[in-house]
This record gives sequence, structure tokens and C-alpha cells, in this order.
Amino acid sequence: MYKFDRMEYPRKYPVPGWMKLAVLIMVLTGFLIHRCWQKQTSEQILISNVRVAAYTRVHVEVEYTLHNTSSLDREVWLLLQVYDSRDLLLGSVMFAQNLKAGSGMGYVKLVDKLVRPLNPDEKTIRATLEVYQRKVI
Repeated sequence: MYKFDRMEYPRKYPVPGWMKLAVLIMVLTGFLIHRCWQKQTSEQILISNVRVAAYTRVHVEVEYTLHNTSSLDREVWLLLQVYDSRDLLLGSVMFAQNLKAGSGMGYVKLVDKLVRPLNPDEKTIRATLEVYQRKVI
């Protein structure tokens, strides 16, 4: 009869300390590169002329102008927030916008999911638009 020796499974091999340190340094470097890339992208996108164009009780239209100053085509994530006269958030929407290199255009965005319907006497509505930066940590 044949005799088979089975190998130990799972075999425990400790990870060397220098390898753990190298992985930690690479991860921290990746976070730093990501943060610098996000900052550079947001500095190259100019947002201007943000204003409320029209509104009803259930939706708000916001006009804005975007200008891409970089030499690359970009897909930028934007966060649009609409506030009432008491600076309470009425609604927000996050969306992507494709921008050609060196171009500037005007856009209109509809915010149709509001937290509450607008009162008929509310006249002062404020909108803010910013480049959304993903946060890793």
C-alpha cells in the first residue's frame, strides 16, 4: 500500500516587516496623489453666473456657466444646492458634466426633488454650485 504524506495546509508564512512598511508607504502616496489630482481639477474649472432662473412650488431651474481652463477634456462631478430665504436646504442634486478643453458654456439644471414644496410667498431662493471632490478618508 502506498503511503502519501500530506502537506500542511494552510502553511503559515509571516509577512516581513519591510513589506508591510512598503505597502503602507504606497497607500499613503496614493492618497496624496488622489488629493492633489482632485485639487488640481477643481482649480481648472471656473463656475460663474449661478442664479435661479425660474421656480414653481415643486421645482427650481438654475442657470450657470462653466469654463474648462485645462488642455484636457474633463468629466466633472458637480454638486448643486438650493436654499430658501432662511438658509434651509430645499434640495440638492449631484450630476456629471462633460467639458471640452478650453471651452466655456452656459447650462440649465432642473432641481425637481425638493425637501418640501415652496410657499407662495417665498421669493428669495439662493443656489450654490461647486465641484464635488470625492473624499477617500
